[in-house]
Amino acid sequence: MSFRRTRIALAALVLSMLATARIAAEDVQELRANAGVRFFRSLLAADVDLTKKTVPQDQLLIVFVFVDDARHATDLAARFSEQNKDLRGLGVITETTRDLTLANYAQRVPAGIFIAQPPNRKALASIIKYGIDHHVIVYSPYEGHVESGVLGGLFVDAQMRPFVNGATLSASQITLKDFFFKVAKVYP
Repeated sequence: MSFRRTRIALAALVLSMLATARIAAEDVQELRANAGVRFFRSLLAADVDLTKKTVPQDQLLIVFVFVDDARHATDLAARFSEQNKDLRGLGVITETTRDLTLANYAQRVPAGIFIAQPPNRKALASIIKYGIDHHVIVYSPYEGHVESGVLGGLFVDAQMRPFVNGATLSASQITLKDFFFKVAKVYP
């Protein structure tokens, strides 16, 4: 085989491996997001003041934030709604938004925000600040987000379990039920 053909074959192999790695990474992100929906519901249920966080008509507003994949956010919101129609006896309304500033939620504050797609660092910081300022649980299933200040997420070692940023929890003035801390990992 000539040197040129070897280079072409090697380039094709590398491209194939990169495509496979990208697909595998997307599968991991999808798995984390799907598992995260279940843990998010548990985190919300552990909020001692959840009943005080209703929008009109005693319903909880849960917002799924996305960057550019509305379908994925809608699928996650539907999965969240399928688990149970209510949360601690309260009805649940889910919405998706591409508004990473959450400006449309100044008056109608959600009980929880799920990051359905990882935003850039500046937008993530804005969402975290919104959560702290409005005492809202912000949840992200994506690696590194709890360490960046997101209140709750997913910790994966031998098993998946809830992951909570203790400093953000305190700054948000959110109190969680004690049982939640028996299974959760708390980031300092």
